[in-house]
Amino acid sequence: MTLETASIGSDYGGWVVAVAPLVKANPVVLSFGLGDDISFDEEMIRRYSAFVYGFDPTPFSMNWLGSRKLPDRMRVMAIGIAKVDGTQTFVLPDNEDRGNYSAKSSGGVSVSCDVLRYSSIVATLGLQHVDVLKLDVEGSEYDVIPDILASSALPVQLLIEFHHRIHRIGVAETLKAVEAIRRADYLLFAVSPGGKELSFIRSNCLA
Repeated sequence: MTLETASIGSDYGGWVVAVAPLVKANPVVLSFGLGDDISFDEEMIRRYSAFVYGFDPTPFSMNWLGSRKLPDRMRVMAIGIAKVDGTQTFVLPDNEDRGNYSAKSSGGVSVSCDVLRYSSIVATLGLQHVDVLKLDVEGSEYDVIPDILASSALPVQLLIEFHHRIHRIGVAETLKAVEAIRRADYLLFAVSPGGKELSFIRSNCLA
């Protein structure tokens, strides 16, 4: 079966999506980890009339977003995704120049941020259906994938950047996470040249 795909966003912040499930009325996108590049979110709105909920708890991203005019169909929240509801410490490594705070780093500037589980986020937003979930959360993806896969609001598409080889995370952790996603009836349909950005789609959502 041939799956039509499209590259959405900039070279730095872009992702590959499956097109067919997005050709519907107002697809819902949850975008975790905005940083200073929302080209993916903006293009999803322009191309597919998506409604994007964007999440980033870090002061760097919130300050950058505050300097921009956001699309009408994008709502931004200073909340991170985690395996528990509450607060979490994020650290900006000393050698980091793009504001990529991580809950997995040590050393550098730290900040305490509000976080929620995936299940709590979809409940708070009143969502029963999610078309695309984008996850670029600097190593925390390994903690939150189980909660996502256990949710009744399973995303149709999962776009995940895996941060193995940094924060002392081994490739074995990524392989374990990918296997869990596949066992939840997702199919892997795109891998970035660097092998860290992976796109999955639920098998029962294929035409």
